[in-house]
Amino acid sequence: MVANMFGAGNSATALGIKAMEELQSLNQDKKTATNAMCMFLVINMSSIQLIPLTVLKIRTDAGSIAPGEIIGTSLIATTVSTVVGIIACKVLEGKGND
Repeated sequence: MVANMFGAGNSATALGIKAMEELQSLNQDKKTATNAMCMFLVINMSSIQLIPLTVLKIRTDAGSIAPGEIIGTSLIATTVSTVVGIIACKVLEGKGND
């Protein structure tokens, strides 16, 4: 998750797969994802980005005068997406017990 926070999501893929494999080893029903697996996936995919390195690089390469201006809005957008994802998981988690 830390690699995702710094905009280096590709380097986090192997660790994310390993974490999901560990969660699967604890899973009793191997055909259905657990609530913990779903929550991990949502948080890992939405990931709050403190420094969006990829966007900064693209803006720099495109000749932007201030490529770092995107940091504030990126932080807000990724925070909102993570919070909405967590809320959705919690709401759907409750509905799965019916």
